[in-house]
Order: sequence, then C-alpha cells, then structure tokens
Amino acid sequence: MKNHFPNSYLEIDLDAISKNLEAIKQRVPNKKVLAVVKCNAYSHGVVNVAKHIQEQVDWFAVANVDEAIELRRASITKPVLVFGVPTYETAAAYQTHNLTATVSHLTHFSILMDGTDYHLNFDTGMGRLGFSPEQVKEVRQQAVLNQRLTCSGIYSHYATADDPGSELVQKQADRFSDLIKQFEEIPLKHISNTGAATNYNTDHYDMIRTGLGLLGYNPGQTRHKWLKPALTWKSKVAQVRPVKRGDTVSYGATWRCPEDGYLATIPVGYGDGIPRSLSNKLQVSINGKLYSQVGNVTMDYIMVYLKGDKISTDADVTLLGGEALNAADWSELAGTNVHEILTNLKGRFEREYLNF
Repeated sequence: MKNHFPNSYLEIDLDAISKNLEAIKQRVPNKKVLAVVKCNAYSHGVVNVAKHIQEQVDWFAVANVDEAIELRRASITKPVLVFGVPTYETAAAYQTHNLTATVSHLTHFSILMDGTDYHLNFDTGMGRLGFSPEQVKEVRQQAVLNQRLTCSGIYSHYATADDPGSELVQKQADRFSDLIKQFEEIPLKHISNTGAATNYNTDHYDMIRTGLGLLGYNPGQTRHKWLKPALTWKSKVAQVRPVKRGDTVSYGATWRCPEDGYLATIPVGYGDGIPRSLSNKLQVSINGKLYSQVGNVTMDYIMVYLKGDKISTDADVTLLGGEALNAADWSELAGTNVHEILTNLKGRFEREYLNF
C-alpha cells in the first residue's frame, strides 16, 4: 500500500547498480554472476532491482521460498537459488515456481519432489549450514541414488573474505577444491562472494555471488573506490527552534548544548532504521553542510544541532549516502556491518528510482 505521507524516502540509483556489476565483472572476467537479492535486495526494493539487472546476471539468490516467489511473480525468469532449508511445506513450491533448492542435509533428498533442481551446500568453515567435508562420499552416494532430482550446482560460503589477508579463506578454498573432485560432473561450482571476488585471487570456479557489491559496498572495512553506493536516504526538517547553552536534548539527557543556537528535529528514528547506537555520533547533510545529530536517537525523531545556522523548516536533509555519511561509515560508528545497516531500513519511507 502506498504511503501517502512518508517521513522520508530512499533514492535508488539503478544505473549505479548496473555499473557496480560491470566493475565487478571486469575484475573477475569470464564468470557467471549470481545476484544475491535477499531481504528485499538489502532494502533497495527487490522487484525493481531484479528487473533492472536481469539481463546482466545469470542467476539470482534469495533466503527463502517466499522471496523467490516474489521474483517469479515479478516476471523474473532467470534461475533462482534458494539458500534456505527446504521443508515438506515448501517442497511443492520449488516445482511450481521453477526454483533451485539448496540441499545441505541428508534429509533434504527425501523432502524434495521429483524433478526438483538443487545445489549441494558444503560447510568448509562458515559453521552455519551445509554438509561437512567428511560427509562427501555419503553425500555423493545419496546424490547418485536420487536421480529423480537434478543436481545442477555445488557451493560453499567463505566466513572471512570481507577483507584481504585471512588464512581461513585459503583453508576453505583448499577444502572446497578437495571435495569437488568427487563431483566433477556437476556443471556449476561456486564459493566466491563479493569479498572473495574483490579481495582474493583464489579460484572463483564457474560463478561468483554478489549482493552487497552490486549495491556499492565491499562487505568488510576495505573500501573500493570503484564501487558506488546506490542508495541515498533523505528526509525534511520537521521543526527548527532555539536552544540555549546548558539545555539537554532527548531521553537520558546525554547531550548538553555548548552554545546558544538552533536545533532541528528530523522525523526519522530507530523505528525507521537509524541505530540507537549511533546516538551523538551521526552526521546529516542539510544544504550541503554536515551537522551533528545530538541526544539519543528516538523511535520517531532525531535532533540535529545547527549551531548558529537558522535553517528553514521543510529543508531537505540527507541522512545516509550522497553528501552525508554512507552505510560503511554508519557501520563503523555503530560497531556492526553494512548488511545490518541496510537491511534495518524499514517502515515509513517510500522508494524513488533513478534511471528506471
């Protein structure tokens, strides 16, 4: 349902997403590309993003069957890999919507319906889902016995490829290299995510997976200048009022005004995705100038100290991206990762698409 009175809007530059994809392809040439668009394409809006890049990628991947069905209903025809665990309740959906399942446990072979396409998932060091390398012979035996299913791929997932220099990346690469020798007939092998594809020269096999990269970010602390963030979050000043030296602001009175000046109230808060942990750390851009957010972030509002500048009510505010701090900056200040910053954006905004 359209929100007729949004408190803010996300500006999504679809052309930036396309350029990010091409930049990644140039650095890892001659590989298929799987676009990870789970969690509503990390809040960028999965339908519009997927439609825009469909001709640039070979596969899509999502977290669960519901997300995959959303792509199919939006006329996305490329193969869709579902990372999540298949269940008896979702088994029919893989067939109905032509989805590719992930088989990461022996029970999954019996759960899936005849004719279902699937990829094997091995845990080489992530410790989340997947078969252990020690199970390789047993898994191969089950794959051979279950010819009623179609195995079109095999993959694993790096745990520490976000930044260069991890010894675990090489250990995982070696484990994957060893186990796939048992599955040479499988046509599609993939392990490299955005971090591995852009930070490491390991074997990227047949396909790379990119989610955060296509949206303009490296997943770790390393910044790649050739990636351009596609999302900018904007709002407007709701109120401006004078504030006197010594006045406190917001719950807990954590900030005290150093000099007489002005305070702007912006109608967004942690209910919209601004982490409360960014309280007194955030900066926003108003009229091309950075101003400090002060006091604790509240559910519906943040307050910004304007010093002596009297900004007009209804002035445009850039909260994230563009002239303001980007999601990588936010993640460092909040002690989290870019993924959490982006996927926590929710609620009362609308999305506007550039180059649609």
